[in-house]
Amino acid sequence: MKMKYIAIATITALGLGSSVALADTPSFSYFEGRYVELDEAETTFDGFEAELSGRIGQYSFISLNYGEVSGSWGDVGGANLDMATARLGFIFGQDQAVAAYVGPQVSHIKTNYGLGSDGQWQVGSDSSTEWGAFGGVRAMVLPRVELNGEISYIDFDRESFTTYSAGTRVYLTPNLAATGELRMGDLDGFAVGLNFRF
Repeated sequence: MKMKYIAIATITALGLGSSVALADTPSFSYFEGRYVELDEAETTFDGFEAELSGRIGQYSFISLNYGEVSGSWGDVGGANLDMATARLGFIFGQDQAVAAYVGPQVSHIKTNYGLGSDGQWQVGSDSSTEWGAFGGVRAMVLPRVELNGEISYIDFDRESFTTYSAGTRVYLTPNLAATGELRMGDLDGFAVGLNFRF
């Protein structure tokens, strides 16, 4: 199911003509919106993420990410997760077709628990803010296709999250790309969206 969404996004993007100006380096300055589906504790959560990333100098970037997902256990209860992350990344491979990056990150997660399918009876919530680290590689493997892989770690009070991701961006225009990402680790799932580079 996860691979189905990634394949649909990729095939759709590749089928939209070939008269696109070509990108030759991965982008670190962009805005991206994504639909997200995650699996945790035999429950499927879905929602959205929005990310804003921008260069600060030649060899670094800062990114801000915010996401909201929700899931339920039948008619018994459910949970909403809100997560915001700020990152400072250092780039290796400036102006090259392949670029690696690494850096620290800080994440804030808030969980709201409720009973009842209407979600109106909230019985509790908790939140935590902690530091972590991330690193990855982005590569322009074709003039319109970027592949990326990343590992992310956050050590929250109650548990730590390590996530591995592999994804692609397929450029429909010089600035607009369709994106797909597969996530593995403590939070399995996928994301599909649109990316606008600037």
